[in-house]
Amino acid sequence: MEHKTITQHTALEYKRRVCLAMNYISQNLDRELSLEEIAQQASFSMFHFHRIFKAVVGETIAEFTRRVRLEVAANHLRSKPNDSITTIALQYAFSSSQNFSKAFRQHFKVSPSEYRKYKRKIGNTPSNPENVLSLKATYAIPPSPSDLPTTNRRSEVKAEIKTLPEYRVAYVRKIGPYGQTTCEAAFNELMQWAAPKGLLSTGIVLGVYWDNPEVTPPEKCRVDACITLPAEMKLEEPVATQTIQGGTFAVCHFEMSGNNFEQAWDEAFAWLVENGYECGDQPCYERYYNNASEHPEGKWIFDVCIPLLTKS
Repeated sequence: MEHKTITQHTALEYKRRVCLAMNYISQNLDRELSLEEIAQQASFSMFHFHRIFKAVVGETIAEFTRRVRLEVAANHLRSKPNDSITTIALQYAFSSSQNFSKAFRQHFKVSPSEYRKYKRKIGNTPSNPENVLSLKATYAIPPSPSDLPTTNRRSEVKAEIKTLPEYRVAYVRKIGPYGQTTCEAAFNELMQWAAPKGLLSTGIVLGVYWDNPEVTPPEKCRVDACITLPAEMKLEEPVATQTIQGGTFAVCHFEMSGNNFEQAWDEAFAWLVENGYECGDQPCYERYYNNASEHPEGKWIFDVCIPLLTKS
C-alpha cells in the first residue's frame, strides 16, 4: 500500500508540473516559446520533456500550443469584431494573416471571416462572447492522479524496472527524419557489415534516437543502428564503436505489426507517467528481438528502454 501511495504521489507531481507548463504556454500565446523555456517553468529536464508532456496531455507541445492559439484567436474574432484578421493573427504569434487563415481553416473547416460572421456557436466557441478570452485561464492542478487523463493506450503495457548493463556496440549513424526510410538505411548497412562476422547470432541489436524532432529539424535528427560486440573485437569502416550507458531502466515490451513505433513510445511514456517514474538525462533506445519480415504474422518484437532517475 505504501508503494502505491508513493507511486500515485509521483504521478500526481508529474501532472502538476505539466499543468504549470500548460499554464505558461497559455499565458504567453503572443510569442514563440522554446522547449527549454517551457521545461524550465515546470522544473523538467528538456531531454524527455516532450514525450512526458504528450503522455499526460495527449498532444505534443507544438500541437497543444497551436490548438490553444487558434481557439483563443477564434474567440477574439467573435468578441472584438472591429479588430482585423491581420491584427489577431500577429497577436497570437502567427507570422502572417495568410498562415493564420490556412491554419484556422484546417482546424475549424471555415475561414476566419466566415467564422466571425456565424451567429450560431461553432466548435469550441463559448456561447457568451464576453467570456471568450477565458481560455487564457490557468489549468487547475489536479487534486488526484486521475483528474488529468493520460493518453489512451491500446492495451496494457508489459513493463519492468530493470538494471541494464553497459553495452559496447558497433554502430552506423544516419541523419534524417525518424521513420522507416532513415532507420532502414542505418540497419541495412549495419547488418551487411555484421552478418559475415557472425554477430547476428550473438549480438544484441539496439536503436538509439538522439534528438527531439520538436526541437531538432527532422533532416538533422540522428539515429544509431547498433549491435553489441565481443570485448576483444576490433573494427573497421564503415562502422564505429561507442558505449551505451547502463543503469536503471523502465523496459516496456511490445509485439506489433507495421512500423508504428511511435505508438509504442507514446504508450511506454504513458505507462511511465501513470506509474510515477522519472526519466534520467540520457537517450532512450529500442532493443530488437527479431526482424518482422521473418515473423509469421509480420510482427516486430522489441523493448523501449527508458533511463530512470535513481534516488540518492
